[in-house]
Amino acid sequence: MSPTDQVRTKPAAQLDSRMLAGGVDFLDYLELQDRCVRGGEDWVHVSEEIGDRHHTYAQQELAKGRRETARYFFFTAQAVYRVGQYGLVEVTEERLRIYHKLDDSFHAFAELCDPPLEKVEIPYKDYRMEGWLIRPKEATDSTPVVLMLPGATGFKEEFMLQAQNMVDRGLSVLLMDGPGQGTTLYFNKGYLEVDIEEAYAKMVDFLERDERFGAVGIIGGSTGGYYVARAAAVDDRIKACVWNSGSYYPQEIRDFAPVYEHKFALLFGVRDEEMKDIWPRMTLKGYAERIECPLLIVHSESDPIFSLKGAQRAYDEAKSPDKELRIYPGTGHCQAGAESEAFRYMADWITERLNRA
Repeated sequence: MSPTDQVRTKPAAQLDSRMLAGGVDFLDYLELQDRCVRGGEDWVHVSEEIGDRHHTYAQQELAKGRRETARYFFFTAQAVYRVGQYGLVEVTEERLRIYHKLDDSFHAFAELCDPPLEKVEIPYKDYRMEGWLIRPKEATDSTPVVLMLPGATGFKEEFMLQAQNMVDRGLSVLLMDGPGQGTTLYFNKGYLEVDIEEAYAKMVDFLERDERFGAVGIIGGSTGGYYVARAAAVDDRIKACVWNSGSYYPQEIRDFAPVYEHKFALLFGVRDEEMKDIWPRMTLKGYAERIECPLLIVHSESDPIFSLKGAQRAYDEAKSPDKELRIYPGTGHCQAGAESEAFRYMADWITERLNRA
């Protein structure tokens, strides 16, 4: 049983297509469905068990020199660890244990990639922001690069396959956990902040100092769509911006699930009651009209978390001569159910803009 003697069920936000698009092996998905959704076993325990099984198998295969097999199973291990801990709200010893396993598996996967992914640590205030630099195998100097940011709960590992879409098109990708995200938060105590664009400017500084990179684009998913819009509004070094299911005013997430009041308080490192002063400051008012770079807003017509109304407002206010609002009907948050098309459309769009920047 769980530490609370309650069986943890499948997290509501982990839609089937989202799990598969984020790298969960189809057979792992079927096992989770069979044992947890239909069989009533604890979601967290079963996910950790599957992840442990894959990680051990990957180590055994690597010892035999079977690098491709090892790489795949390290990747599937981190994916199932990720969805296993996703529904845990508090940062407990259990969650940190599973997240360390996730991180260890992703590190092992990264070392086996060709070329290997480069671990990146960018100093910010009194901590380090962590991420992975992913480059095409035949990359040359001045290759365009995309700064890719997750949202409030998904974190960088979930977006590896989406990043690969851009690498396949010749772009480099810096996949980061910024303040309030993933390992930057859990391991380095880097809490979320309202003026998130200041942290992103440090990431752009990092890329500008490296001669391997040319034009810089930025993409963010879910709350990350809001984050990157603020960054694009104030940093003219960003040459293209993609908002994937973001928000004009993120406090609307409380209408979807009141627990997000507490979740965001944890991300900010504050008491729940302090959010009443923070939410009004989390807005694109005064920012959206300052966006002038090419802008793509991708949104679900009936997104249950962040409204299309907010996406439309950001589109209308943006001053970008080159802007597009692409709406996917009949999909969930972050185009759940149409990820294969939507993710590739975003990759094509930003590749075309950065190549001519």
